[in-house]
Amino acid sequence: MAELRLHVHGMDCADEAALVRHALAPNPAIRLVEFDLINGNVDVTFDEAATDQNAILAAIRRTGLPAHAALLERDETTADAGHLHDHDHADSRSTVSTAASGVLFLIGWVIEGAVSDHWLDAFVQHAHDPRASVFYALAAVVGLWPMWGRALASIRHRRLDMHVLVCITVIGAGIIGEWSEGAAVAFLFALAHRMEAWSIERARREISALVGRGPSLIAEGLQQSAPVERWIERFAAVYTPVVTGAAVTLALVPPIVIDGEWSVWFYRALVFLVLACPCALVISTPVTMVAALTSAARKGVLVKGGAVLERAAAAAPNRDGLTKAGITVVGARDARASAAGHADVVLATSDDQAIAILVQHARRALRVVRQNVTIALLTKVAFLISAPFGFAPLWMAVLADTGATVIVTLNALRMLSVTRS
Repeated sequence: MAELRLHVHGMDCADEAALVRHALAPNPAIRLVEFDLINGNVDVTFDEAATDQNAILAAIRRTGLPAHAALLERDETTADAGHLHDHDHADSRSTVSTAASGVLFLIGWVIEGAVSDHWLDAFVQHAHDPRASVFYALAAVVGLWPMWGRALASIRHRRLDMHVLVCITVIGAGIIGEWSEGAAVAFLFALAHRMEAWSIERARREISALVGRGPSLIAEGLQQSAPVERWIERFAAVYTPVVTGAAVTLALVPPIVIDGEWSVWFYRALVFLVLACPCALVISTPVTMVAALTSAARKGVLVKGGAVLERAAAAAPNRDGLTKAGITVVGARDARASAAGHADVVLATSDDQAIAILVQHARRALRVVRQNVTIALLTKVAFLISAPFGFAPLWMAVLADTGATVIVTLNALRMLSVTRS
């Protein structure tokens, strides 16, 4: 068996991880695939007699995600300058296409405003001027240009991720003549996608700056997700197909049974499609947990993963409390000795002070997780309730959904500081 660590640029959500897993699944020589969404890494264990690094990289790159081999160490991942250049180039292209989409959308809006009775009409009631529609269509194509490859790859692997859902939404808006809505969705999704990528990259930089080549205890523990993380992953696996099915139902049943207004209900179903991706919900918990583990390590408390942190939150703030919670604690003198490999928590400071900090910090982390889950779910529920009644325009659903990902990520970064409250 051989091990390979890959850095996959743009793997910011469980959707990308699922796409990578599907891409590697047909290769029987691959025995184990583990994901680190926070650092954008994939660890692959494979039979080197039956496959090689190039075949694995090629399979991932066919998904549209740039992937490069990284140094396989338990406590660090390093990409070379060429890889970083490729990533920066991809980011630059995405930024340029987003800006161009915005400019084209603005031109269309100005044209529409010029032929309307009032400028406000161009925002509220679209005149659908043919010249404006041309610019709206161009804005939609340019805004989604970096996404088409990802969307097609997801379709090939029978995945309905956010890229597929948004592309279908924009095409659907064009079919019913709502080019301005389609352009708004494309531009806002591209803009929010860049903001989302920026916020997650900021989380990675902040965490990296604190830990650097951090202790192996934490590096190993990052693979041990907390129960709340696993619950959210199971929920997300059910949520997306259920909401997608609801969108199909909304597009077909009301026009047949109620009023025959196919375009109206098709538009409302498109809003459901936008809301079918659970990215904000999925990414919020691991970012919070890793930020909490990182800041605790800076204070001299090394915790082996989110599962241990979640158990610590329910324990009394003393050594006996941790022991009753099934948490093995060792002091700094006993730690990289052999006891460290079996420890859940390694204390590098005064025992009483460190344990109190750990328990309070763990409780705060769970509060932030609950806040993030609430933000993500309330955003979804609000639009899922309002969409069938026509109160949720497409552009607002996109802005709220991807904006929620940015908000929960920034909220999670608050765990990079340790407080005693």
